[in-house]
Amino acid sequence: GQQWVALKYFPVAGMVAVVALASSGPAASATVGGSVSVSSDYVLRGVSQTNGNPSLQGEGHWRIAPGWSTGLWAAQVQLLPQRRSAEVGAYLQWHSVISDEFDLSVSATHYAYPSDPRRISYNYDELGVSLAWRDQIYLAASWTPKLNLFSYVDGLASDKQVLTVETSVHRSLLPRWDATAGVGFYHPQNLDYASYAYGNAALAWHYGHWRADLTWFWVQNAHHRQYTLGPAGGPLAATITWSF
Repeated sequence: GQQWVALKYFPVAGMVAVVALASSGPAASATVGGSVSVSSDYVLRGVSQTNGNPSLQGEGHWRIAPGWSTGLWAAQVQLLPQRRSAEVGAYLQWHSVISDEFDLSVSATHYAYPSDPRRISYNYDELGVSLAWRDQIYLAASWTPKLNLFSYVDGLASDKQVLTVETSVHRSLLPRWDATAGVGFYHPQNLDYASYAYGNAALAWHYGHWRADLTWFWVQNAHHRQYTLGPAGGPLAATITWSF
C-alpha cells in the first residue's frame, strides 16, 4: 500500500497547498500520522516567510475514509521585520490511484494567520490538483479565488484571484537518499509586476522516523514580485524532520 502525506514544508512538490509524495513501508497503513520540523528558513514559492530566520513547524494528518484524508499544520513566520507570528492551516484531500503509473490528488486548503501584525487580513483558501507519475514526476496547479495583496509601490490589491502551476521530479538515489527538483509560476490575475517564476533543488537523507533536507532556492528578483513581500528564500535552507 501507499501513504499520501501532505508535504506542506517541502517546496515546489509541496507548495501547491497539498501535493503528496507516496511512500511505502509499515507506516503506510497508519490512520493517523504527523511530523515536527525545524528549518533554517521557511520558504513558500521561493519567498522566505521568516525573513531568513529559522522556523519550527508541525503537522498532523488523518485518513478519514478510503481515498480521503485531512490534516492541520502550524509554522512560525515573520511576515514583518522583527514581528514573530504564526501560520496555521487545514486541508481536506481526495486521492485516487487511477492506473499502475498515475495517481491523482484534489485538495481544498485554508491558510490563516492568527496574531498577524499586518493591518488587514491575508487569510485565504486554495483549491489544488496534482498528478503523479510513478512517484517520480509531479504536475500540480492551484487556484486561490480571493486574496489580499500589497505592494509598496501601488498599495493594496483586494480580493485577487491567483493561479499557481508547478512541476517537479523526485528520484530515489542510494539507500536512504533521494533528490527532488522543480519549478513553478505564481500568477495573480490582472496585476502588473505580480507574477514570477521560482524553483528549487533538494537532497535528502532519511532513516527511520528522521529526515534531513538541504534545499537550494531560486526566485525571480523583486521587480517581478512587487505584490509578494519578503526576501528571496535561502538560497540554502536545512530542515530536520521527525515523523510519526
